[in-house]
Amino acid sequence: MSRCPERILRACALLPLLLAVALSWGQSKKELEKRRDALDKQIRTTTALIDQARKEQRVTQEQLALLESQIAARAQLIRAMDNEVRAADDRIRQDEESIADLQSDLTALKQGYARMIAAAYRNRSAYDRLSYLFASSSFQQAFRRSRYINQLAAQRRRQAALITETQASMDARVAALKQQRQEKAVLLSEQVQEKRKLDTDRAGQQNALTSLRKEEGRLRETQKKQENQRRDLEAAIRKAIEAAMKPKASASAAGGKPAKLDVTLTPEARELNSDFEKNKGKLPWPVEKGVITGRYGKQPHPVLKGIVIDNNGIDITTEKGASVRAVFRGEVTSVIVLQGAGKAVIVSHGAYRTVYSNLASVNVAKGQKLDTKQAIGTVLTGDDGAVAHIEVWKITADGLVNVDPALWLYRD
Repeated sequence: MSRCPERILRACALLPLLLAVALSWGQSKKELEKRRDALDKQIRTTTALIDQARKEQRVTQEQLALLESQIAARAQLIRAMDNEVRAADDRIRQDEESIADLQSDLTALKQGYARMIAAAYRNRSAYDRLSYLFASSSFQQAFRRSRYINQLAAQRRRQAALITETQASMDARVAALKQQRQEKAVLLSEQVQEKRKLDTDRAGQQNALTSLRKEEGRLRETQKKQENQRRDLEAAIRKAIEAAMKPKASASAAGGKPAKLDVTLTPEARELNSDFEKNKGKLPWPVEKGVITGRYGKQPHPVLKGIVIDNNGIDITTEKGASVRAVFRGEVTSVIVLQGAGKAVIVSHGAYRTVYSNLASVNVAKGQKLDTKQAIGTVLTGDDGAVAHIEVWKITADGLVNVDPALWLYRD
């Protein structure tokens, strides 16, 4: 049996498959590019904040934290570029294999078509076709021969169309391959530049660290002041939240144990609580532009050895005078003034409370309903720059629990 029909079937099956693979590559490439764009945006924001600090000739802990964030983001960007380069290599290799397959099929199709044309040429005259038909031994045989002649003509047309289609597909694949090679070259060039910038960032980080280590006395004083402010803030938050709660009547302090809190919610509060939980990881940032420079939980001090920072929330370095906004709809339950540390606002979302502190000014009042992203106030600018402090608390029957706000905010 001739291999030509087999080649035709293979070519017909290969073309949709190539299209599906191309779509899959397109989606994967888009995801990688989206990740790179997000990191680019983060690096631009961090660079602008570092430049702002440099203009003011300040070397502070926040600047050091910004540089660390910058280094981490740039390292991620370089890894993302590595992934893109590997993906480009895979696409190029598979495109080369596809082109080789298409070329092989195209050659076979053309050879088969040439044989068909040669056979048709040999029997090109109407006399030959009529002789073939009239040589039939019966009417049925003449009918089958007539149908066979028509089928041969139809097959020649299909094969000619398939050759054209395969050639067009191969040309498109070759053009795509050329473009991928160009994109890979650009990507590699950008990656080299990012690695140089990463070296510069690391040198800047070391310089900042060296400068800060010369000011250990001032840093210890600042650290002590910040620790006191954190304690004052936590005490004020607990006092404000617990003042609005009441112990369960049936669970009074029996046996010397603390009374359970009544966490019964109204239907409206239950719905708000549920909506808030459903949006974990999707909440908008409390500032339009910013970088997390202080993470949740216990962590070593970036400069002072032996000092551990215990952060109940996250610190976001932002632009001077930046507006701070609610991360979700809710109701203002408290506005707190902290001696020497600005103001703080507590917003209720069912059993959850979000806290926005280190504010220079507040433009909301207790009992006010807020929408998502509604402005609450402006960030306070101190010696370490403009830093918004955000906390998330949950009210349980056993008391108040703070959780990591970074897990609730949207990440690109």
